[in-house]
Amino acid sequence: MQVLVLNNAYQPINVTTLIRGFNLVFKGKAEIVEHLSEMPIVTSRKNYKRPTVIRLLRYISVPFRKVNLSRENIFRRDDYKCIYCGDKENLTIDHVIPKSRGGKNRWINLVSCCSSCNTKKDNKTPEEAGMNMSHEPFKPTYLYFVEKFKKVHESWNIYVGIIN
Repeated sequence: MQVLVLNNAYQPINVTTLIRGFNLVFKGKAEIVEHLSEMPIVTSRKNYKRPTVIRLLRYISVPFRKVNLSRENIFRRDDYKCIYCGDKENLTIDHVIPKSRGGKNRWINLVSCCSSCNTKKDNKTPEEAGMNMSHEPFKPTYLYFVEKFKKVHESWNIYVGIIN
C-alpha cells in the first residue's frame, strides 16, 4: 500500500510505502490527514490508524518535479495508442507540425503514431492529410503520471488535483 506525503502546506511532494509513512507519524515528524478506519494496523500492544495521506510537520523545500520529454513518456501520455487511428502496434513518434516546417521536439508537437498513419501523414499537418487526432497533445505534469500509473487511493484526489 502507498501513502501520499504532503508538505507542511498540504502540497503533495512524494508517494511512499506504508511502513515509511507510518514511521514518520510514529516518530512525530508527520501527522495523519486521511486513514482507512476499516483496516487499522494491529500490533500486540495497540491498534493504529492505517494512513493513506500524511502531512509533514516541518516545511521541506522540494524542487519542482518535471516530466522529461522522452519517447516512453509520449507513449505513456497517449496510452500506447496511435493518436490518429487507435492502433497499438508498430508505434512511432510523429511531429504534428513536421520538422521540415519548423516543428520542434516539444510535448505539444510530438504524438504516438502507428507506422502506417505516419506514412500516410507524410510531411503534412494532420489537417492537410485529412487525419483527426483523438486528443490534443499536451505537456503532462508529474501528478498526472502519478494518478494515471500508480493505483491512487481515492482519498488522495483532493490533494493531487484530481476532480471526479
